[in-house]
Amino acid sequence: MKKINKSQGPNMLTQYARDNPTGDWVAFREADSGESYKKVRKLIFSDQGGLCAYCESKVSVLGKHQQRVEHYHSKSDKSDANKNWALEWCNVIGVCLGGSDSDKATHPLPINLSCDSYKDHLVTKGKVPLACEGSFLNPLEMATFNLFSFNKGTGELLVDLDACLQLAGVTNCYGTMAELVEKTIEILNLNCDRLKEQRLEVLKSYNQELTKARKSNDREWHAKLAGRWFGCVWPSFFSTRRILLGQHAEKYLQQIPYNG
Repeated sequence: MKKINKSQGPNMLTQYARDNPTGDWVAFREADSGESYKKVRKLIFSDQGGLCAYCESKVSVLGKHQQRVEHYHSKSDKSDANKNWALEWCNVIGVCLGGSDSDKATHPLPINLSCDSYKDHLVTKGKVPLACEGSFLNPLEMATFNLFSFNKGTGELLVDLDACLQLAGVTNCYGTMAELVEKTIEILNLNCDRLKEQRLEVLKSYNQELTKARKSNDREWHAKLAGRWFGCVWPSFFSTRRILLGQHAEKYLQQIPYNG
C-alpha cells in the first residue's frame, strides 16, 4: 500500500455531485449511459499509476470489469445529512476484485479475499465501522516513505517500526502508528496466501536479476533494475520492489522525484 495523489477537480464526478447533491452512486454510474463513470474510473486509475490502491496489483492491464471503484468511507453511511459519501471525489479509489474472481479450489474464500472485498466482509460482520477513518490507513493520507517490511521466506508484509515513528498527521484510532499499519494489513487481508504468493514471484524475479548480475560481475545492476522497475508508473507490488532494492530504490525515487 502506497501514497496516492488524486488529481484536482473538476471532473465528471464532482460536476455530477454539484448538480445532484442528494444523488447516489448507482445513479451516477448509469448517467450518460455509463460514460461519465467510465471517464472517472479511468482518471482514478491514472492517478494511481494503474495499481490497486490497497494490494498494489496492476489493475490497469486487466479487463474493465476487473477494475473496481471503492469508497474508502462506506457510501451507505447516511449519518451526516450534509455529507454524501457516495459522490465525494476524495472518497473514491481504484481497486482490484480482491480475489473474488480467483480459483476457489486454489484460493478458498473468504480467507483469500483482500482489499475492499475483505474489508466489506468485515463491515458486514460489524467488525469495521462504516465511518472507517482511523481504523485502517487511507492511501490519500500516507507519507511518501515506505511503512512496510517484507518477509522473504513467506511473502508477508510486516510493519516497519522505525518508519512508523516518522508517520504523523494521520487519523488513528489506536495507540501507536505501528498498530494502525498492522490493523491495515489485517483489515485488508494483505497477507492472504494469494497475495503472499504474488509477492514471492516478485522476489523470484529479483533473485534472477541478482544471479545474472553475479555471473556478469555487474556492480550497477541495482541501479539499472531500479530504473526498469520505477521508470514506468507504477510496477505491480511497488512497495515490495521498493523494499527489495532498499537504498537503490530510494535514490532513484528521489531523483524522479517521487511523490506518490
